[in-house]
Amino acid sequence: MINAMQSALDGMQAAESQLDTTANRIAHYPFALPPANTGDTVDLSTDMVNLIQARDNFAADASVAKVADEIQQSTISMLA
Repeated sequence: MINAMQSALDGMQAAESQLDTTANRIAHYPFALPPANTGDTVDLSTDMVNLIQARDNFAADASVAKVADEIQQSTISMLA
């Protein structure tokens, strides 16, 4: 059971990191362009997909943590 909780926590932390990285890149967009303006270093469509992916990954991992907690509570109730 602890493995499921740890896995869910690791996944939520990875999703948070992905969200932070993407949001930071979007927030600094005007400054992310090279001086010669030779190309766009920020692909907003890719960044939006990354944000949605981070949200969905976090939600899935939160569900795993909730189910693991419910199973743990049921097990404790049966043993008590």
